[in-house]
Amino acid sequence: MGIRGQLAVLVGGLVAICLIGAAFAAAENRRQEEIEQMRIRSERVLDAIGVTVAVFVAENDMAGLDTLIAHVSEPGRYPDLREISVLDAETRVLAHSQPERFNQLASDDFSRSAVVHDGVVWTCDGKLLKVAVPAVSGLRWATVTASYSLERLEAAVAASRTRWLLMSLGLAATLALALFLGLDRLVVRPLRSLQQAARRMGEGDLKSRVPPLRTHELGELSGAFNRMASALQHERDNLEHTVSERTRELKQANERLERLAVTDGLTGIFNHRRFQEALAQEVLRSTRSSRPVSVLMADVDHFKRFNDTNGHPAGDELLRRLASVLAAELRATDLLARYGGEEFAVVLPDTGKAEALQAAERLRSAVDRQLNAEGEHTRRVSISVGVATFGTDGDGPQALLAAADRALYVAKNRGRNQVVAASLEVG
Repeated sequence: MGIRGQLAVLVGGLVAICLIGAAFAAAENRRQEEIEQMRIRSERVLDAIGVTVAVFVAENDMAGLDTLIAHVSEPGRYPDLREISVLDAETRVLAHSQPERFNQLASDDFSRSAVVHDGVVWTCDGKLLKVAVPAVSGLRWATVTASYSLERLEAAVAASRTRWLLMSLGLAATLALALFLGLDRLVVRPLRSLQQAARRMGEGDLKSRVPPLRTHELGELSGAFNRMASALQHERDNLEHTVSERTRELKQANERLERLAVTDGLTGIFNHRRFQEALAQEVLRSTRSSRPVSVLMADVDHFKRFNDTNGHPAGDELLRRLASVLAAELRATDLLARYGGEEFAVVLPDTGKAEALQAAERLRSAVDRQLNAEGEHTRRVSISVGVATFGTDGDGPQALLAAADRALYVAKNRGRNQVVAASLEVG
C-alpha cells in the first residue's frame, strides 16, 4: 500500500475509531440510564407489594401470600420479571414465583445481604437486575426480592450501537476517499519518480538519476538524491573492502579471546572458570538424567618445598608435565582443569564412586611412575587426590566441590600420595 493509501487509511481509521468510541460510550451511557430507570420502577412496584406482603406475613396468611406472588408473576404482567420471592430474616423462602422453592433457604450472597439491610438493595449481575426491599407494616416482617431480565434492554442498546457504527464507518470511508484522491495529485505522483530511481539504485544501478521535480521542496530532494548517488558507488567499494578486512580481524580476535578465556596460560589445559561451568552443566545433566557424575581434586604434595629446592622455573615445568600426564590418563569426555596454584580438578561425567576411585588411583600411580625418573629431582613428586560423587557427597556443584576438597585434605593429613573418597563424615 502506497503513502496515499496509508494516510487515507490512517486518517479514516482515526475518525472511525473516534466516532465508534463515541457511539459505544453513548450506548453504554444509555444502557446505564435504562438500567437505572428499570431499578426505580422495580423499587416502586416492590414497595407497593411489600406493604401487602407484610400484612400477610404478620397475619400468617401464607395462602394469601402465595396468591399475591402468583398474581404478580403472571406472564405478561411484568414482561422482564423472571422471579419474585419473599424471605424471612433467616433467608427462608416464604413464597416464590416457583412454588417448588417454598421453605428452602436462599444461600446466595444477594439474598443474605438483602435480609440484613434496612433499605433497598440492588445489584446488576450479568444479564439480571436484582432488587430487594423490606416488607414493612409497622415492623419489618419480611424481604421481597425480584430478578429482572436485561435481555430486551441489551437488545435495544445493541441495535443503537449498530446504527452508530454503520454511520461512523460511512463517514470515515468518505473522508478516506477524499484524502486518497488529493494526495495522489499533490504528493504521490512526484514521489513515484523518486521511488523508481531509488529502486533502481537498490537493485545495483548506481547510475540511476531522478528527473527534476516541479515543486520546490521535491526539487531540492531530487538534487540531493542525485548528488548522493554520485558519491555512493565510490563509498560502497571502499566500505566493502574495509568491512571485509575488519570482519576477518574481529573473527580472529574473538577466537583468541575465547581460547584465552577458558585456558590456563601455564599448562595449556582448562582454567578454573571453565571447570566451574563444566561442573554446573554436568550436575544439571545428572539431575535431569539420573546419571552419576564425580569430581576429583588433586594437589601436588610438598610443592612449595619443591620450588624452594629446585626453583620456580622447575616448578612451572613440573606443573606442565603433570598436566600432560593427567590428561593422557583421562577419557576424551573427562574435563581436566588447573584449579589454582598446584591444584588440579577433574570432572568425570557418567562416573560413579567406584569408577571415580579407580580413575583417581590411575592418575596418582601415573604421576608417581612417570615424574620420578632416577636422579631427576632431589625430592620425590606425588599427588594427593580427593574424590566426591554427586548425590552421595553433595547435592549441588559447590557442595560436591567442597566434599572433594575435604577428602583431599584428609589424604594430606593421612600422609599424602594417596586417594581418599569423600563421605558425609569427612571434615
